[in-house]
Amino acid sequence: MSEFTPELTNAAMQIRKRGYTILDGVIPATAIDEVRETVADALARNRERAAAEQEAIRKLGHRVGVEGVDGMRGVINETQIFASHVASDRLMSVVEHFFGPWARVSCTDCVVNHPGCSRGYWHADWPYNQTNASHIPAPYPDVLLHLSTIWMLTDFRDENGGTLLVPGSHRSGVNPSDGMEDVIDRDGPHPDEVNAEGTAGSVLFYDSRLWHAVAPNRANEPRVALIVRYAPWWLNLEVARPGSPEHEMMVIETEGKNYAQPALKPEAFAALPDVAKPLYRHLVERD
Repeated sequence: MSEFTPELTNAAMQIRKRGYTILDGVIPATAIDEVRETVADALARNRERAAAEQEAIRKLGHRVGVEGVDGMRGVINETQIFASHVASDRLMSVVEHFFGPWARVSCTDCVVNHPGCSRGYWHADWPYNQTNASHIPAPYPDVLLHLSTIWMLTDFRDENGGTLLVPGSHRSGVNPSDGMEDVIDRDGPHPDEVNAEGTAGSVLFYDSRLWHAVAPNRANEPRVALIVRYAPWWLNLEVARPGSPEHEMMVIETEGKNYAQPALKPEAFAALPDVAKPLYRHLVERD
């Protein structure tokens, strides 16, 4: 278990009280450009296949996410350049504070919000997102079951959108992803919303119950991020593994989204630094 430091104490207090904290400079300034460019290259290699999939979804008459948003699930298969940071002492001290040892990474995705991208809907992350069949029924127990992180590979500021949050909403027991139409417009502004901002290399750390939404990008350049989620060892992640009985039974496509996390290729796992392998071992592709 990591030692208590002033940063850990403050981060844990903020996550408990308001649902989130921001850790500055997790990826050093000397490394951030290479990480961003490598991730962007991986996304570009994946874009042609993703475009074909989205066209197939459109032909079925489904909506395709948020307009102007480009993403890739399982980017860890394409590049491992950021893996040592995902397992850094600063990050893991927060994870271990809430979950103890043996925590695991449940997803590693990248997302680019292009200029002009539209606002997203208010939601919480799995297992609380009500648009997914495998969700925890509301009202939720007041227990933190999953930690989400958004890695700022470019500066997040008001002009390019950042990430919209509703402080304290993680304690509400519900979220607007479904069933709150009489209370809140899930696609519109919230009176208490804030914009999570930070410099490239910073990490937004939040309780996965926290209400959040994609912010519109009004700048002239894209906003680039990694999405990494951490789970305790006891949380069933088989739901997100394609081919598992839990996935086949519980996961459905909703509005063109599938919450599957691609298996980790053995060669990608072998390329991970030793410090990161325990976080990803469960995702390795099975025969």
